[in-house]
Parts: sequence; C-alpha cells; structure tokens
Amino acid sequence: MGVALGSYHLQQLSLSHRPAPHGLSSESEEEEPKRPDRPDLALAQEVALTRDPATGTVPRERLLVAQEQIAQMLAEKAGQRAIGGSLSTANWSEKGPSNIGGRVRALLPDPADATGNKVWAGSVGGGLWKTNNAMATTPTWTKVNDSFANMAITTMAYNPNNSDIMYFGTGEGFGNVDAVRGMGIWKSTDHGASWSQLSSTNTFEFYYVQKLVVDKNGWLYAATSSGLRRSKDGGATWAGVLYNNSAGYGNFSDVDVHPTTGAVYASLGIFQAGGGIMYSASGDAGTYANLNAPANSGLPANNTHYRVEVAIAPSDPTRMYAMFCSTSSTLLNIYRSLDGGLTWQALPKPDDADTGITAADFTRGQAWYDLAIAVSPTDPNTVFVGGIDIFKTSNAGATGANSVSWQQVTHWYGGFGFQNIHADQHAIAFLPGSGTIAYFGNDGGVARTTNATAATPTLTHINSGFNVTQFYSVAAHPTDYNYFLAGAQDNGTQQFRSTTGTQTRDINGGDGAFCFIDEDQPQYQFATYVYSNIYRTSTGGTETQFPTTLVNDNTGSFINPMEYDSKNNALYYAYSANNLRRTLQATGSPVSATISLVTTAVPAPGQVTHVAVSPNVDNRVYVGTSSGKVLRIDNAHTATPTVTPIYTTGPTNVSISGIAVERSAVTPDADQHILFTVSNYGATSVWQTTNGGTAWASAEGNLPDMPVRWVLFDPTGGKRAMIATELGVWTTDDLTTAAVSWSPSNTNLANVRVDMLRLRKADRMVVAATHGRGVFTSNVFIVNPLPVELTSFTGRGTEAGVALRWQTASEHQSRSFVVERAADGKSFQAIGSQAAAGNSSAVRVYTYLDETAGPGKYAYRLHQLDQDGSGSYSPAVMVNLAASAAPLLTSAYPSPFSNELTLQLREPVRGDIMATLTNTQGRVVYRARQQSPSRLVPLAVPTTLAAGSYLLTVQAAGQQATRRVMHR
Repeated sequence: MGVALGSYHLQQLSLSHRPAPHGLSSESEEEEPKRPDRPDLALAQEVALTRDPATGTVPRERLLVAQEQIAQMLAEKAGQRAIGGSLSTANWSEKGPSNIGGRVRALLPDPADATGNKVWAGSVGGGLWKTNNAMATTPTWTKVNDSFANMAITTMAYNPNNSDIMYFGTGEGFGNVDAVRGMGIWKSTDHGASWSQLSSTNTFEFYYVQKLVVDKNGWLYAATSSGLRRSKDGGATWAGVLYNNSAGYGNFSDVDVHPTTGAVYASLGIFQAGGGIMYSASGDAGTYANLNAPANSGLPANNTHYRVEVAIAPSDPTRMYAMFCSTSSTLLNIYRSLDGGLTWQALPKPDDADTGITAADFTRGQAWYDLAIAVSPTDPNTVFVGGIDIFKTSNAGATGANSVSWQQVTHWYGGFGFQNIHADQHAIAFLPGSGTIAYFGNDGGVARTTNATAATPTLTHINSGFNVTQFYSVAAHPTDYNYFLAGAQDNGTQQFRSTTGTQTRDINGGDGAFCFIDEDQPQYQFATYVYSNIYRTSTGGTETQFPTTLVNDNTGSFINPMEYDSKNNALYYAYSANNLRRTLQATGSPVSATISLVTTAVPAPGQVTHVAVSPNVDNRVYVGTSSGKVLRIDNAHTATPTVTPIYTTGPTNVSISGIAVERSAVTPDADQHILFTVSNYGATSVWQTTNGGTAWASAEGNLPDMPVRWVLFDPTGGKRAMIATELGVWTTDDLTTAAVSWSPSNTNLANVRVDMLRLRKADRMVVAATHGRGVFTSNVFIVNPLPVELTSFTGRGTEAGVALRWQTASEHQSRSFVVERAADGKSFQAIGSQAAAGNSSAVRVYTYLDETAGPGKYAYRLHQLDQDGSGSYSPAVMVNLAASAAPLLTSAYPSPFSNELTLQLREPVRGDIMATLTNTQGRVVYRARQQSPSRLVPLAVPTTLAAGSYLLTVQAAGQQATRRVMHR
C-alpha cells in the first residue's frame, strides 16, 4: 500500500515482524537479540501521527514558514533584555550521549588532509559535525553549528579544483518519515569555517537533496526529489538537466561524474519504478540516454526496480558498479561494468551469515533505506557494499562475474564471529587517494578502518562526542540527578549514570521506546523494546540488561504510548484499537487486563496515541486517541473502570500527542485545568479546558503549523506551559489570554525535533528527549520560578483618567510594578510605579490612575521587578479613552516648579479656568482665575510660596481635575 508524503508515495513494507528473544544470545545458538530499526514500521506510525487531515499528506514544507517565524521572533528577542521569570529564557544543557551516534548519510574525509584525521559528517537530524583526530584511538567530534536553518544533512561534496569550496545538501528523501524535510544546499568558501545557504536552493525543487557531486569544471550537480539539476556558477543559478515526470524522471537517488571526461551518470528511484541509470557525455539537458534500455545492456528492465546506487572506480573510471533495489524493496542485484557503463554483468549477492537475513537479500527488505557502495581509490577490484551489514570484495574484476566473491566484514550485533558494527549502512567514503583508510556512516554513527586492503578489514566506531542520537523518550531518576533512561531509534534504551558522565550504555537492546523510573522506589525501572515488550530491573539498573520480562506482547504501536503510575505501581499502555492495556503490581508479580474504551458517546475511539496519569486523583488515567478523542478513566485499577469522554468534538482523523493536568489541591475534583496537544499538520495543536473538559478552547495562539509532540505544565502553577515540537521547545508565560503567545525557548538547544519532556518533582528540572541531538536538561523552572501569580489586570477610562487595577494571588521576592503605556502604534514607556508586597501568599489588590492620557487608544502593561532587578511583563490591556472620558488636565510642568507652573489641558476651554493649590494641611495657599485660547495655561505663582508638596485643582467647563505637584 502507498502512503503519500508531499510528492512522494511512501511504501509501507510488508516485512514480517518476528519477535526476538530478550538479551544477547550465545553464538552457538545463532539467535539474534532484539532487532533494531524497523524504518518501515516507524514510517507508518509517523505518517499517521503527522499527516494533514485535509490532504492525507505530511507537508514538511510548512516547516519553512515555521523557520521564518522563528527567525523573526529571535530577531525581535535579540533587541530586548532577557526578563527573569519568563520561560522563554530557558537555557539548556547537553547531557549526551557522547559515545553513541545516530543515522549518518553524509561523510566527507577532508581532501586537504592526507592523514585522514579531518573528517566531516552530516547527520540526518543532528546537523554538521567535524573531527580533527579521526585516526586517534578515541577521536572527538565537535558540532559545526547548531543553528543552521535545517539540520537534516544528507550529502557532502567539494570542488576538486579548490577544496576550500565545499557543499552540503539537506532533506532525507529516501522514504523514512522520521526524517526532516530539507531547505536546500549550503556552501562554504573557506574550507568549512563558515557556511551559508544558497538562496537559489531555498525552493521546493531542493526540499530533498540525495546526492551532490562536483565535476572537473567545478560544476555542481544535485540529485533531488524533483530532478537532476546543475549549476555552473557555484550554486548561484541552476538549470534542470534531467526532469520529466511523465517518464518517471523526477526522483533521483544518486549522481556521479567521470573524474576526467566529466560524463554524468544519474540514477532514478526511491519508490518510483523505472528509469534506471541515465548517462550523458556532457551533462547537458537533452543528451541523456537510459543505460538500462538496450536489450543487451545486462541491466534489469524498467519498472522492475526502485532506488539505484552507482560507484565509479577513481583509479579506472571505465570500471563501474551499481546496486539496484527491487520494487519489493529487496536487493534486486549488484552489477559491474568493465566498459564505462555500456554493458553490465550481475555479480553474486552477498550472503549474510545471520540466519534472519535471507541469502538473496543482505538488506533484509530495506534496500530502499540501506544501500551503500564505494570503490577503493587505488584498486578498482576492491569494493565495499552496505546493507544491514558490510561486505567487501577484493576480486571484483574477476574474469567471470560469477567468480566474484564477497567477504562479510561486520555484523549488526557482533554475532556469528564478526565484528560488531551498527546496522543499516548509508554511506561509505574513502580518504581521497588512499586505499587503506575508509569511513562508514550508519544508524549508529561513524565507523573507521585503516586497513581497507586487508581480506577482512578492522572497523571501529568513532563516535566520541558525536551526539546525534534520535530519542523517542526519557525518564529522570528522582534522587540521582545525573541518572536518566532514554529510548532511542535503533540504539536501544540508553542509561545515563553519574559515574560515566555523558557516556551511556544500552541496557535493553533493539529499538528503545518508552521507559520509566519509579518515583517512590527508584530501584524499579522499566524499558520497552517496541510494541508492548516491557522489561524491568529491581536493582536500580546495575545489570548489563534489564533481567525481568514484565510484558511480552506485540500489540499496540511500534513505539507504543504508555505511562507509569509510581504511586500505584501500575502501567497503562496502548493495545488493540479501542482498548487500553493495564498491568498492575508492576514492581512485583504483574497482573494484566484490558480496559475497553468504547462508550455510547464514542463507540470507536480508535488506537491510543497518548496516556497520562492524573497527578491529583488516584487511579485516574487520561488517554488520547487516533480519532482525536480525549477520554478520562476513573477507577482504572478496578474490574469496572468508568470511561468518560471529555473531548469528542474535534476532527476525527488527528492524533492526540500529549495530555497534561495541572497539579492542584483543589477539591472535590482537582483536575479542572487540562491541556492536550495534536501532532498533525493542518490541525489546531494545543487545546485547554479550565472546567475538567466541559468546555475547551484553542490555546494554539501564534504557533506555526508544525507537529506538537508533548506538553508540560509549570509545576508551580497553571499559567505557564512548555511544549515539545518539530522545531525545538516552545513556551508560554500566560495561558489565560485569549490569544496565547508562544515563544521558541531553545538557548543551547539545537533546532531539532523534540519528542518528550519530563519533569523531576524534587528540583523541578525538565529533561528533553530530542530526535537527533540526544538528551538536554533545563533548570528554567528552578531559576525562573513564577515570581508573581497575576490573577487579573484591567483598565478603564474615567473622567479623572485611566484607572488600572490588578490582583495577585502570591508574590515571591517582588519589589515593584512599573506601569508602562503605549499609544496606538507606539512603543511602551514607563509612566509610574507601585511598590509590591515582597513575599506574600495572600490576595493583593493594586490600583493606579493614569491622569496624563489624552483621547485615543492605549495599551498598558506591568513590568514586575524582583528584588534582584530581574522581572517579567504582564499581558497588555487595551483601553480606548474617548474625549468625554479623557482627563481635563493632561499634565502640569515643570515638576518641581518655582515661580511659574504651566497647565496642559485636554483641549482649549471657553470661559474661566480656576486653579488652586492646597498645602498638606488642607489650606488653600494660591488661587487664580484666567482664560486661555490654547491648551496651555501659564500660572504665575508667588515666590513666597514655601517649598513642598501641593494638591493642584483645576476646574473648567463643568469638569474638575486634581494632581499632586512639587514646589521648590
């Protein structure tokens, strides 16, 4: 079946899922452990969670609009002083892992460094990285820039005439939907010291760039999802040289050039049948021929294959190799050409020793995803290929094609006597000019060999500091502040420990899903290997692998939504459609049962997509579903739970991704303030209720159209919240406003998808699981606690001026409230202040009268200042002051005055103007009556008037105004 993604049709593969035994098995048994990485299943789940309900597609191009909105917000924020108390000032700390990598498709050994020490690597979700000591026993990596507008780097190339000119392309367009859509091509002219986006590629034609290559002329070719494109001027302008949708020439997976003639070989594919290898001697449009077309070519016929990868031998360009993915996503064949691509012969297929991988397909049905090939720069007979594992041949030029033999080099968990190198090979790159040094990119990061000429080369992972791990989940230890568990795509469940810092170890194997640490008894910890396969330790995680199989069930979703109730030692998790599964006594002898979610109001709620446990009411659970419903389950631990739908009126084809309930002591039912999020494009992303679900309102506000994956309340109150999104963490300081204002809160956090947020109760630390840059923590709830809980702020026009009133429920180290006013279209200016209460848990009411505003529209806000000088802003209130309500006296100056005081009236007044000054004892010491043709009325005050404070009273046209003035 096909699932659309923009211009793509992503195939949900029909690979059988075979449950694997828990833990590593002995080689004699030849049983595989938990199998990592099912991109086909992760793909299907991700499509369902994020597709636009109106179109059925996953429109990642909308992230471009979101990126522009973020850039504008950050530019505005850069000109403002950071305000304490605001969650937007969240500062994040990277926790690692520093020894575990993630998916790498782009590798570029530095062509100017013959030692092989300098290597560039592009992660599909974690951006661009570099190492300067790749030959070291423990090489170290550093991120080049965490602020690139796009972090999905898929390919790199350099100009062979000038290695200071380098390029990288973005957008992983091979079909796995956990990838981020690209935003074109970046260029460096100073050997990678700085990079800038080529503005010519900030278009839909370059959303997915699979391969970049530069020919002998310095011309840049890009194989993209919308055709083969060429630039003759370093990326300033482009021409489509091969693009014809009607013939299937749209989606290119590879492009290579002959190093001396400049001839171009480009391959079609990626879930697009037909096309094959296209050849042009000049690379010009209209000159390409299909090498598959001739009957005697030796290549497969059109419409029998998808993706194709091509490799040219640098030392003998007449020698070429190609790998074809079949239309069933298996390895169709590996071919060689001895005459520059005119004729081809099929080679024997590598036969993986792994009994779970068929002899005819070492990609295990993932050739659309895992397909890599490279030829030694010094020996055209030495070829490496990658599928699940890595193979090598040293006799690729054997007289008979059938005589070519493959040697298995690695195995994905180190079984069957082979060295352990991570599964799923995506990139192989030799050091230019070297036949001995090569690098390999896979779902576990980067591996290296320094003896590629050996019959069985030695490979070693070199991931120190290369933190591009794609996490789905995270759990924080309640008392050990450096202990975390985190479930990773293709990298198991990683354990972060105080004794190892940012280095982690895999304690559960396979693909890591949700994980938990009991808040009351942290010796009990839980990890999940896809679906409902849940494992437990009761010793605080000291074992190599969690020893106890708590639940062994292949139901639910691939990365299965679940939650753990520490107080009642119960697990709740997604099961079959319309059902939730429950496991009680999770710390002892587990007892499982199924809870039906079907009600009269909601007969088919669908698959559970999120589970949350009430922080206030025992044994109360909330679930969100794939039909956009939110349900409350009371007495969830009993044989007769009560299921109550609390949100049923929204779209029926969206998925609930997060539910948060404000922690409260309100009785009899504390669960009144609830937030939920939706992960689909094209849908309202955030909703809230303040009455337990009777009525809901959008809290999306200014959020761009992007998936929102998790939600978290400020632990000190329900006014502020934090959400995990496709583009980092966003926060709001006020959920009470009609239009909630959200801000990106990503200082030191990469521009990356965030899947989960967890809060540690003891110190209010928040931890984020990113899908591409590891784990991060922030103390924003600690260092920026809500200083003042503002419960109301109002303003109204009166004859005496604008009357402002505000009320606080509590205050923490508050010093003052500075009142600021902005006329329509103008900036805010301070006009006065009121002393604050300092520390208070009682209700406080404050008032302020603005007597200086003339007729017009005004915005007022409070700048609340703390004792240490930090502070935060309140929401603004708008007041429209009509002329009749505007104060008669708008100002009196100078202040202090000496022998002359000037009155400024709202407007000129016909008739007498009476002015008096009254001293602090209540005695009138000055009185004047006069007329003025203008708004300005000068008063001559006797020089004998004593210095001090006086009350000025002005009467005219039946109105009266008062103001306190100072005389010197």
